[in-house]
Order: sequence, then C-alpha cells, then structure tokens
Amino acid sequence: EMTNEIDKIIKNHSKVVIDENTLNKIIEENKKIIEEIRNNKHIRNLELTQHQAIYNEIMEKNINIDIIYLYDTNGNLLSSSETLEDIDVTNREWFVGGLKEDIYISDFYISYDTKNVSLTISSQVKDLDNNLIGVLGVDIQIES
Repeated sequence: EMTNEIDKIIKNHSKVVIDENTLNKIIEENKKIIEEIRNNKHIRNLELTQHQAIYNEIMEKNINIDIIYLYDTNGNLLSSSETLEDIDVTNREWFVGGLKEDIYISDFYISYDTKNVSLTISSQVKDLDNNLIGVLGVDIQIES
C-alpha cells in the first residue's frame, strides 16, 4: 500500500523539469530571505516571543516557504513557524551543513508533509557578539 503511494509520488515528480536559471533564481531569492531572518536582532538575541511574528511576516510574502525553524547548536528547537515534533536533528544534513557552512543548500527531496519537491536552505545564526548560537532552516517548495 505505502510502497505504491511512494512509487506514484516518485513517478509524478520524476517528470519535474526545472532549468538551472530558474533554480538559481529561487535559491538566490531565498538566500536573501535567510539573511534577512538571521540578521534580525530579535533572532540574534534569541527573543523567542518575537520569532513567530517574524516568521509569519516572511511566510505571508513568500508562499513557496513551507516552514522556518531555529535550533541551537546542540540541536534543541528554539522556535519555528509551526509546531514541530521533537526529533533528533543533530545528524540531519541541513543541521550538520548549517553548523559547518555559513549557508548550506540541501539536495532536492520530496516533502513528507506536502509531497512536493523541496529543498532546505540552512544557515548559521550568530548573536550580536558574533558567537555561533544556532542553525536556521527554511524549507522551500520548488514545485507545487
């Protein structure tokens, strides 16, 4: 049952063709959004009560963003645009990449929630003294 469902999803998505220019444009636009979020002083100061409003405003303007989340460097969830289940992210590609690189772009994957082709852009978040305090992730739908 589940395998057939997955096969169908994969078959549909294997037809998705996106040219490199379009993809690069999507990535560049979303890198700017990540910069905007991670440079926000409420994010950098970990004023968690402010984060939801920041995420909501970004998501209203950018319908291709599925979810925004911020984890500390130990993999503890600090804030997110929607309720997330408590999972271990410390071995996830986007988290490890985000800890190592200033901005990390994942490979394509099929979103568990939306069944659409997506990618994650993650980035380091630093406090106002420039200490690494977390990893910000943004899941982006490439097609819907």
